[in-house]
Amino acid sequence: MMLKKISIKYSLIAFAVLSLLHSSCNKALDVASVQVSSEERHWQSISDTKAALLGLYGLLRSAMVDNNAHWMYGELRSGDFAAYSRPELTALIHNDLNKSYTLLENLSNWRRFYAVINATSLFIERAPEVLQQDRRYTQQNLKLDIAQARAIRAFTYFYMVRIWGDVPLITSSFDNGKFPEFSRTDYRLVLKFAEDELTEAVEDLPFRYGVDPQLYYGSMTGTWQKVLFNKITAYAILSHLAAYQGKYIDVASYTEFIFDNYTQSSIQYTTDIKPSSASEPGLTGYYGIFSNNYTRGQVLSLSSAYVYGEATASGHIEQLTLASPFINRTNPDIYVSKDTINKLYTEEKDRRFGIDRTNPEKPLYRENFFYNYTNEIPVFAKINVVRDGGSDGNYAVFGSNLVFTRLEELILLRAETMAVLRQYVSAIEYLNIVKTMRNTAPYQLSDMDTKPLIDEIFEERRRELIGEGWRFHDLIRLNRIKPMNADIVSLLEQGGNYWPISYQVLENNKQLKQNDFWK
Repeated sequence: MMLKKISIKYSLIAFAVLSLLHSSCNKALDVASVQVSSEERHWQSISDTKAALLGLYGLLRSAMVDNNAHWMYGELRSGDFAAYSRPELTALIHNDLNKSYTLLENLSNWRRFYAVINATSLFIERAPEVLQQDRRYTQQNLKLDIAQARAIRAFTYFYMVRIWGDVPLITSSFDNGKFPEFSRTDYRLVLKFAEDELTEAVEDLPFRYGVDPQLYYGSMTGTWQKVLFNKITAYAILSHLAAYQGKYIDVASYTEFIFDNYTQSSIQYTTDIKPSSASEPGLTGYYGIFSNNYTRGQVLSLSSAYVYGEATASGHIEQLTLASPFINRTNPDIYVSKDTINKLYTEEKDRRFGIDRTNPEKPLYRENFFYNYTNEIPVFAKINVVRDGGSDGNYAVFGSNLVFTRLEELILLRAETMAVLRQYVSAIEYLNIVKTMRNTAPYQLSDMDTKPLIDEIFEERRRELIGEGWRFHDLIRLNRIKPMNADIVSLLEQGGNYWPISYQVLENNKQLKQNDFWK
């Protein structure tokens, strides 16, 4: 009951903030106030810090899923999905980001991310006041809370840099309507700030919260292990922040710490594709990692559980990918074509998707990632957490978690790192961990003569992480390591890998200039 109350409370806070965010604009960054109660009544008690802290997580998730942004940014651009009948999605897939579509304008607007940054800065500044007001709020409590706020702010800046490149660096809070006009900061300085913040925060972040007898906000570890950023989370963000900059020696160090220590956060590999019970650490289905029925810890996941009133009809990839028989719709908005599926999943025993042609007249299909393969348009069903909201099936509510990273993603990042550092034997060992779990043939050192190792690692990421928001970012990283896609290389050379800035943001802040590629 306690977690239900907490989750509903921070969902309401996030909703209130987003309501303000959409109803008013300031003259600089178009960021709405994050203050949902008056300053006189806030920052008085431990309940205020708890609500404000959990509100940061709710606000972060809302920023990432508004207009299905996480998948629009990372999965659709130059990716494996095609649009069925929505021209704005086709434009996005083909990098026509300056087309006059409301969706593209909304995705180009960074105000929701600056709402997160403003909220975290406000928390860092004001939470210490509660120490003087409420004896129940301890110095240890404050240390944990501030570390999380700093980690969330750092992650948000990293997330924004991947999208827009240079962004204004703001490190203190401002009231609604009182933001000065900020110019953009070189992305390298922004990432340096984020790295410094994470490096300091990670010292205070625990592997687990609420370990008996040190309860956290009165609750034990089971309440928090799928909700809060922990030490492994911070190292995962640091790993990707370093990989984005090509600092693979740092990635090696960060990921080594993760794989030496991840069990301390109760994190496990998803060894089963579709587990039949909560005791099996699996990937898809009712007990999979995208469902809140998954009982183990997470690396970085933002939940959206039915039971806590967090499931919605939008802000989930299922809204784009599912169709009959999962929801009452003939065709999905986006799909992966049969040609692409056949190109990606070539081994018949691949547990994600494979075709057993032992009997050519009646082949068998392993459809854990794709359903109704025999139809003209298969349904991408890897992430499929649905509750029918009506007896006729016309209104579906989705409850999948936004999983930013998991162990399989990080082990493949480590394989990539070892390959770049020319530690090929080690890279192959890490790559084959995933291949073994998915029942595909291991990569051999001799295979390097016919297929480069780095190519195979990124192809495995493509197969394993499809639908999780990584494809475009992986293409950018791969072509920085090894230029091989002329279109992506051209984008990189001209800065077209970044999104344009919303016209509304430019209008409200005259110090900002449009990215050169999109002028």
